[in-house]
Amino acid sequence: MKKGQTSIRGGIEDFLCPFTDMYITQGSNSNYSHKGIMANDVRGAKSGVRYDYYAPCTCKCLRTYPSSGQVMWQSTKKVRFANGRIDYATFMTVHDNTMDARVGQVVRQGSKLGNMGTKGNATGVHCHIEVSQSADTSWTKNQHGIYHFNHEYDLDDCYFTDQTNIIDGKGGNWRTTDKVKVQSSAESKKNYVNLPGNIDTWNFYDINVAPVKKNAKGQLKPSKFGGLSYYVYEYRDQGTTAVINTVQFGKVKIYIKDTPATITVGSYQYSSGNH
Repeated sequence: MKKGQTSIRGGIEDFLCPFTDMYITQGSNSNYSHKGIMANDVRGAKSGVRYDYYAPCTCKCLRTYPSSGQVMWQSTKKVRFANGRIDYATFMTVHDNTMDARVGQVVRQGSKLGNMGTKGNATGVHCHIEVSQSADTSWTKNQHGIYHFNHEYDLDDCYFTDQTNIIDGKGGNWRTTDKVKVQSSAESKKNYVNLPGNIDTWNFYDINVAPVKKNAKGQLKPSKFGGLSYYVYEYRDQGTTAVINTVQFGKVKIYIKDTPATITVGSYQYSSGNH
């Protein structure tokens, strides 16, 4: 993207590539400092130059780590990602030598967010960036001892590359906004029920029976897929159950009141369910 660039469709900001020129020096899940994480290291058109980068969406500074020029940002509203998902963007930028971000600061889409740099553990001027498609701000080490977000996605699934000059995109499936359609108003109001990935089994029932254990028709297995999401066709039993469609058993209902299930409108939380 270029300075001042914005993109809003259907009332939702598109999550734009923050770089005017993108030369990826280290891609995701590499054998080095990105092992097991979905981060990219990006330099500009010329090596060694501390180019500006811009806010991919309107975002708020949540945390700063001055010793490494590192800032955690989160979109102020849900955004549209390049894979079509609509959710909050939580992302980290690293190595900014200037480091003038402050907690609580809001930066509008297209405004300067920071500078590529060398602060912290960096070889050459660049910006390390990684993105979570969620509001989860957890920042934890993986099995390789490398920090990462939960719900991270590879960056070609995250940002649109409108007006970005891709010098070396490491073979990514980079998309511009014209490749992802905007939801209709009806689609944006759809309800989805999300079953979290820490639940092993979840009973389901025929639509016209009471949702009690003895009537269970079978079990869904959210943990097997890292979570499951389903479109809600209707609510039944005074709103305590949701009618969903499964590949194997067709339309069934699940009990949702006072459970870990969440309801989202216009987007689903997990990509492995039947949408």
